[in-house]
Amino acid sequence: MGGRLILLPGLAADERMYQGINCSCRELVTPRLLIPRRQETMACYARRHVEALDVAADDVVGGCSFGSLVASEIARQHPCRGLVLLSGAVSSQAIVSKGQQLNRWATWIPYPVIRHILTRRWFLQRVFGGGTEAQLALGRTMILEAPAQLVREGGRLAVSYFPQQDIAVPVFALHGAQDQVIRPPQLSELELLDEAGHGMVVSHANTVSQFLDRCCQELF
Repeated sequence: MGGRLILLPGLAADERMYQGINCSCRELVTPRLLIPRRQETMACYARRHVEALDVAADDVVGGCSFGSLVASEIARQHPCRGLVLLSGAVSSQAIVSKGQQLNRWATWIPYPVIRHILTRRWFLQRVFGGGTEAQLALGRTMILEAPAQLVREGGRLAVSYFPQQDIAVPVFALHGAQDQVIRPPQLSELELLDEAGHGMVVSHANTVSQFLDRCCQELF
């Protein structure tokens, strides 16, 4: 049958964010993000993921939040079948101004302070758009276990990615209407979840799974 669906996680998250996803029509690959090197460009960072994952022309690439930006650059520079954005975007232009400010400030703030802010209940609820206690606990655990350099350098990449090249493959996007981190991308193939926030992959896993199945049916 051939072809995989590769989904990269969000910043300060890992493959556990996709534990509720069930994509029935394709092999689902959910790797951890590589640690960005200091001052590495998004183009080089994406290229390292291509090599590490052995991305093929028959694969669909995608991701959530920061992972969607990395996947967008992969789709720009490497042959693939399509791109899937979950609470995502194709450039940093879609990140809300408060998110851009937070990532810029993080360059100068001691990492323990950053981690303290990211794991506060009010912050997690804002990102998730609510969320159950178990979902908030998962988010907190992933943040606490995320390498400091991933969060710092990933944050820098997240707010400095303004590519000039268009994406030549089909792009599908699912976005929470209540997302307070990234604005919905301006795409023809965009679906909005009225009640969902930025953490919809966790909070609305069944709906996201159905969306992914529809994408695969169109792309394969």
